[in-house]
Amino acid sequence: MRLLKLLEFFMNPNNEFRVPYVDLGLQWASIREEALKKIDDILSTGKYLEHEIVSKLEDDLASRIGVRHVVTLNSGTDALLIALMALGVKRGDEIITVPNSFIATAAAISHVGAIPVMVDVGEDHLIDPSKIEQKISPKTVAIMPVHLEGKVCDMNAIRAIADRYHLAIVEYAAQSMGSKYDDRESGSFGDIACFSLHPLKNLNAVGDGGFIATNNDQYKDFALAARNHGQSARNHSVFFGNVSRLDSIQAGIISIRLQELNSTISNRRASAFYYDEQLKNTSIKTPRYLHNVYHSYHLYVIEIENRDLVQRALLSRSIETKIHYPKLITDQPAYISMFGQTKDIEVAKSQSKKILSLPIHQQLNQRQKDHVVETLLNTIKRSEN
Repeated sequence: MRLLKLLEFFMNPNNEFRVPYVDLGLQWASIREEALKKIDDILSTGKYLEHEIVSKLEDDLASRIGVRHVVTLNSGTDALLIALMALGVKRGDEIITVPNSFIATAAAISHVGAIPVMVDVGEDHLIDPSKIEQKISPKTVAIMPVHLEGKVCDMNAIRAIADRYHLAIVEYAAQSMGSKYDDRESGSFGDIACFSLHPLKNLNAVGDGGFIATNNDQYKDFALAARNHGQSARNHSVFFGNVSRLDSIQAGIISIRLQELNSTISNRRASAFYYDEQLKNTSIKTPRYLHNVYHSYHLYVIEIENRDLVQRALLSRSIETKIHYPKLITDQPAYISMFGQTKDIEVAKSQSKKILSLPIHQQLNQRQKDHVVETLLNTIKRSEN
């Protein structure tokens, strides 16, 4: 009966307000004049790939994160792959990570011939440090914590484990640019960190992009060569690399976005705090994270019963939401065909059936946020009566 009432509710749409999950058009409008001038300046030089703005962006990113080196790349996935190659990960090695990430984590590990070993997550959707040690074996060479949603994993606990077992740490920080742990920036804790500059990220390009961050000179040098056919000099390849250069136009766009990053995060945090306040004392589980984490809110993820019906109800009121991610990596055919079934990830499995990402982009206005909250609360009320 409850489900029937909920179905009746979202079959009667009211499209007075539209709340897009993200509004890239408005994002572009906010920088259009400055960006077009910068693009024209770049193209006028003819340096489409090796303009000095690329190295300037790398320096600015390194300064922001608090590391010695940043190497820009074509995508966050390439960042993962090149990071693992730089570490010397080889066939048969094991990398500890989580099942509730984007498929790129397991894909990159697989591409270098290694094996992803899945550890369950905690209430905050991040790797549970208390479950890591039981998954360490003589083949384990690294831990890959994934800073999902704009949160940062418990890096003190993870670093202690890594040091105890002499393991490398590869931070997958695709969703956490600008996030902090103990007042240190995401990406500054591991041996190497991997970031994405995908259009949906808080710091975003107008296409694909990514970068690695590290304090290790050798990893930096390897990444510089790996992104350009393994060349240490023109027409001199010391190993077979990739083509993974960030082009000059994307670097120009990102340099503008980087100047706005603090404002972008502040706007997202203000919307998150509003959601928190309006949704407290309900059956909706709002984001959980450690007290020493500065959440940048790439995503605002709630947990809710009857998730799929609720999502459709919101859509009927022109509110777009997403699920990150509806299917665990361990449930993907690509993963199962190579690594089989995975056990001991019950928390991640349970969460995957309840998680829902609400609109949190920096262009949200108060009217839109009110509409999200009112519709969500009305939907929950009807589903529970």
